[in-house]
Amino acid sequence: MELRAQEQQLQDLRDELKAQCHAGGDAYNGIRWVEPIVERLTKSFDGDFMPQHGQSQGIGPQSFFTSKLFHVKSKAAPRASTVEFTLGADSSNCARFVGPELRQGDAIVFMTLLNLCRDYLLGKDVSFDAAAMTRALWGSYNGQQRARLKSSIQRLQRSTIEFADFTVQLVQRFEHPRGGDWCVALDRGIVELFGRERYVWLELPIWLQLSKGLTTWLYGYICSQQTLIPTPISNLHERCGSDANDKAFREMLSNALKQLASKGIIDSGWHLKDERVHWRKPLTKKPASARPKKSNPLPPEQISLLAYDDAAEQLLRP
Repeated sequence: MELRAQEQQLQDLRDELKAQCHAGGDAYNGIRWVEPIVERLTKSFDGDFMPQHGQSQGIGPQSFFTSKLFHVKSKAAPRASTVEFTLGADSSNCARFVGPELRQGDAIVFMTLLNLCRDYLLGKDVSFDAAAMTRALWGSYNGQQRARLKSSIQRLQRSTIEFADFTVQLVQRFEHPRGGDWCVALDRGIVELFGRERYVWLELPIWLQLSKGLTTWLYGYICSQQTLIPTPISNLHERCGSDANDKAFREMLSNALKQLASKGIIDSGWHLKDERVHWRKPLTKKPASARPKKSNPLPPEQISLLAYDDAAEQLLRP
């Protein structure tokens, strides 16, 4: 808010100076005074805060949605205690993941935590109602859902993204008392993840409506692409981390694409041919991959994740 106020003041002073017939004067002196303030606030904002996104949007670096960071696996499949792999598809991205195996269920928790902390200085403790979060994510609250949320956040806390010059935890601190609010703090280094590659927005209400697994992974992948080109099925199979055999994966892929087409996320003319997915985005672009714009708040029943304004406070603590 302070940054926006100072930016507006700077613009007003520039407009005033432009309207004058001579240089100097109060407007000129005001610009010299305000410009360093705006520069300082912008540097702090870019270095200490998440990229801005709306209260119903998920966000993440592109590689988070195009790699097996959040695996596609059956619930029945045992979860590896430790995995290690490169996130980027090319040598220019040398980031490596090290930690417990994460899956699509952990993806929605992580995106919700990012949204939860979007208006706060990263590294600062942010509290939330665990019961309200499980209801927002999974539609109910009980001891099993509470334990599910706790386990997911703990896996994220043990997960790191490693570069040649620094390592960042996905969750830095997590407090989960038996009574009262829980609390998380995100590693301030997460900001740098967004500075090293293009980042992607998607709509969490849409994510929550999709079948969890390959369908949600493909939704994130689609949002990360400017256009969809014919893609080898084997490429998607490897990228998503599925351990299904080729025949089973092809069937899973077909079912996922049908659902994505029914939701208008891809064009209905998709087909599988020559071991490739032939697909395209709808001719009329959906807001799922667009940059966030100012809009009126969603009604409570449509809000699918947590934000820190008055409406969200009521959602979190009904």
